[in-house]
Amino acid sequence: METPVFDASRPISINLRTPAGVKTLKVRFPSDDEWTERQRRRKVTIKQLGRGVSETIIANGEDVDAALLEKIRDGDEPEVDPFEAVKVIEQLSVAEVDDVVPDADSFRVQLRVLGAVTTHVLKMPSAKDVFEYRRCFARVLDLPYNRQELTINISAAAALYKKLATTTEGYAGEVPVIHQAVAVKAAIDAMDTAFAEDGFGGKGANFP
Repeated sequence: METPVFDASRPISINLRTPAGVKTLKVRFPSDDEWTERQRRRKVTIKQLGRGVSETIIANGEDVDAALLEKIRDGDEPEVDPFEAVKVIEQLSVAEVDDVVPDADSFRVQLRVLGAVTTHVLKMPSAKDVFEYRRCFARVLDLPYNRQELTINISAAAALYKKLATTTEGYAGEVPVIHQAVAVKAAIDAMDTAFAEDGFGGKGANFP
């Protein structure tokens, strides 16, 4: 049996369950530029409610996803509202981390994506790599009334992925930027966890 691979050039049919029945939409997978623009336009507001509790709101998420769906869909039928568009784009963007395995100076990241399971082998990033990635990945503005506005720049993840990636499996063509961003974050999170365990988990710090 042939192992499924992810092919961003392949047309996609999305079945959307609604109270009126199942709606089937034919779409193409968004380009890297479209994913990047989508993330840039989604304004994430974080409001501090006190006692360590915060609330996260994406105020214009449905409008942004509706605009993206209009660009990628094939034909005008069936009609979908902006909230249904969110469900469609979320299905296309799925990239869940199944496993991260350290291997010498690399991390082997396994992602479950639309219709396939993919693998990314990334070299361990340097401290400078991580610092620059985090500085460029998110822009935070302080707003009145204990609020912050967060804007995500996934092109920062793409730049680091290009530097670190050595091999990939499960793709027919290039790795989409939306998958690159998840793989990079998974590798950095795994590195941070290993560092914390080495420093505070009883194994002792490695001093010169």
